[in-house]
Amino acid sequence: MLNANTNIPSNRVPFFDERTGLISREWYRYLLALLESDIDYTPPNAPAPVPLSGSPLVYGNTTERPIDIMISGGGVRRVEFQRGTGTKYNTGSYYGMFGLSPGDALTITYSGTPTITAISR
Repeated sequence: MLNANTNIPSNRVPFFDERTGLISREWYRYLLALLESDIDYTPPNAPAPVPLSGSPLVYGNTTERPIDIMISGGGVRRVEFQRGTGTKYNTGSYYGMFGLSPGDALTITYSGTPTITAISR
């Protein structure tokens, strides 16, 4: 985590030192602290096929990170988006890439078997 004593420099502090033309000491220290901070980042997983359980298929993002769902092929008749337990919205699209935040879901209605792939970001 970023050191609590490292604050973003004031807007009065120039980014470049006028004497040297290099980055100013304040900005250098701030950016170095960001670089060295303990960021909880795990590289995304490889794209994974979504197992089909029948139509309509409800696929929810149960991860803590945003994901994309790619839909191609088959006979998709409707794709609906839902945030949490709220209203389902018809996307008006049948194929393509759909972004899901944590807690979001897609309901995919199809007649022919589509290929659905989950892609973590």
